[in-house]
Amino acid sequence: GGCAQPGIRPSSMATRRNLVTGGVIALAACAEAFQTLPMGTARIAVGSLASSPRHTAWTAKSSLSPLARVPALLKPAADKESKLVLSSSAAAGEADKEEPKTNLLLLGLYFFAWYALNVGYNITNKQVLNVFPLYATAASAQLLVAWLWLVPQWLAGIRPKPSPSKGNMAALQKVSVLHGLGHLVTVMSMGLGAVSFVHVVKAAEPVFAAILSAIFAGSVMAAPVYASLIPVCAGVAIASAGELSFTWGCFSAAMMSNLLFASRAVFSKMAMSGDDQGENMDAANTFAVVTMLATIVCVPIALLLEGPKILPAWAAATAAKGMTAQKLSTTLFLSGLYLYTYNEFAFKVLGMVSPVAQAVGNTVKRVVILVATSIAFATPMTPIGITGSAIAMGGVLVYSLVQQAYAKK
Repeated sequence: GGCAQPGIRPSSMATRRNLVTGGVIALAACAEAFQTLPMGTARIAVGSLASSPRHTAWTAKSSLSPLARVPALLKPAADKESKLVLSSSAAAGEADKEEPKTNLLLLGLYFFAWYALNVGYNITNKQVLNVFPLYATAASAQLLVAWLWLVPQWLAGIRPKPSPSKGNMAALQKVSVLHGLGHLVTVMSMGLGAVSFVHVVKAAEPVFAAILSAIFAGSVMAAPVYASLIPVCAGVAIASAGELSFTWGCFSAAMMSNLLFASRAVFSKMAMSGDDQGENMDAANTFAVVTMLATIVCVPIALLLEGPKILPAWAAATAAKGMTAQKLSTTLFLSGLYLYTYNEFAFKVLGMVSPVAQAVGNTVKRVVILVATSIAFATPMTPIGITGSAIAMGGVLVYSLVQQAYAKK
C-alpha cells in the first residue's frame, strides 16, 4: 500500500495497471491467433496475489508461449510488479515470524493447578513435619518421589525421555543446585517455625527476583513497575500477621529460600532461552531433569546432617497418637508428589511469563495457601488477614497493568 509515487493518485496507478494488463492480454491473444503451429491454450489469470487487490498475476500455458512475444517495452513494468509482489510476500513472511500471543486460558489453568497442588503440598508437608521433624530427610524423600513418578512414565513411553544438550545440561546443573538447596532450606524454615511466618518472609521473593533479573539477565524495568511490587509484599505480610511467630532460625532459612528460588527462576529462564536445548527438553522435562539432579544434591546432605537420627525419629513418629507407619509413608509420598507436580506447573508458567511475574504469582499463591490452611486446620481468618489478602490481590492487578503499560513503550 506504500508504493504510490509522488504526484500520482492511487486511482491513477490502478488505471495505468489495468491498461498495461489489458495490453498484455491483447498481445498474447494476437500472437496466439497468428501461429502457424497448432494453437495452444492460453490461460490468463488476472486477480489477487499475496492477499493484495493491487497486485496482478498472470500465467500462460502454450506450446509456443504467447507471453514470450510480448514487446520488451513491457518487461520493466512486469519486473517492477514482481518486485512489489516479492516485497509484499516478504512483509507477510515477517508478520508470520511474529511470536504468538500468550494463551491466557492455558496460562490460567496452569496457575490454578500450580496453586491447588501447592496447597496440597503445604498441608501434607506440615502434617509430616509435625511428627517427623527431620527437615533435610523429609525434603530429600520428597524429591525422591519424583523418580518414582517420572521413570515409569519414561519407560512406558507416556512422556518422551529428555535428552539435554551438553550446554543445556551444564546450565541445568547450576539450576538444580539452587533448586535442591532452596527446597531444603524452605522445609527447614517450616520445621523451625510456623508456616504462616515462612510465607510472610517469602513474600519478599519478587524483590529478589527483580534485583537478580537486572543483575544477571540485564532485565531492568521502569521504576513504577518496581514500586508496584510494594503493595504485593505488604499485603501478604499483613495477611500473615495474624499467625506471626518469629524465630531467627526460621527467618534466616526463609530469606535464604528467597534468594535461592529467585536465582533459580532467573537462571532457569536463561537456560530455557538457549538455541540448543537438546531433544524433548520442554518445560516439563526440563524440571524433571532439574529435580533428579537436585535429589543428588540433597540426599548426601540429609545423610550427613540427620543420618543417625532417621530410624529413631521414624519410630517416634509412628508411635504418636493417630499415626501409623502406613499413614506417615502415604502422607510423605503425597507431599513429594504434590511438590513435584506443583513445581512442574510452576515451570510451565515460567516458560510463559517473566521471572518477576512468576514471583508475583508465587506471592499471591501464599495468600491462597493461608486461606486454605486456615480452612483445613479450622483456623478462622481475622479481619487483618482478609485486609492483607485484598491488598495483595490489588497489588498484583496494579503490577500487571503497570508492567503491560511500560512494556508497550
